[in-house]
Amino acid sequence: MILHDFLPSGNGYKIRLTCAKLGLYYQLKEYDITQGDTRTEAFLALSPNGKIPVLELDDGHCLSESNSILLYLAEAHQSDLLPNDPLDKAEVTKWLFWEQYSHEPNIASVRFWLTHNAMTELKEKMLPERIQQGHAALTLMDDQLSKQDFLAGNRLTLADICLFAYTHVAEEGGAYQLSDYPNVQRWIQDIQAQNWFIPITHRQ
Repeated sequence: MILHDFLPSGNGYKIRLTCAKLGLYYQLKEYDITQGDTRTEAFLALSPNGKIPVLELDDGHCLSESNSILLYLAEAHQSDLLPNDPLDKAEVTKWLFWEQYSHEPNIASVRFWLTHNAMTELKEKMLPERIQQGHAALTLMDDQLSKQDFLAGNRLTLADICLFAYTHVAEEGGAYQLSDYPNVQRWIQDIQAQNWFIPITHRQ
């Protein structure tokens, strides 16, 4: 497999973490999204939406959308990261959908704007509301993690890998302080303590 990725990307990091958990080898091909590397004709042939990550399988099939790739990897390798029971599976996938709608736009986008000199007049106007919604997302996670070890129960699943990626770097840019969310902090430490854990800067 070839993973087409941008190392600081939490969306790509989800895939790298999942591969680390499953013991899967991949070739990493890096792109700098700040320099337009994913807008070239060659990259758009892999991913018409011009976004990373893209997982290129050994047969040449290309998968895009990070959470779709997570589901593929877990199902293709029959991983316990995704339960077999339909109700338990729905509890996991619920978090994957929530991450893209309520978490990633407010945590990840704010981080990118503030750390990659990506602010515009429009984004300046949007920033306070995004930060407010980001706090709401972290509060929801903190409440959930006060009741159980992991987001979808008491064992680690795709829900945790998905949400960990951008949550653990939420402080970058200065918009959030994770010390305000002690249960989230405990959960981050629990994931970092896994024997397969790799940091976001890791190159396989």
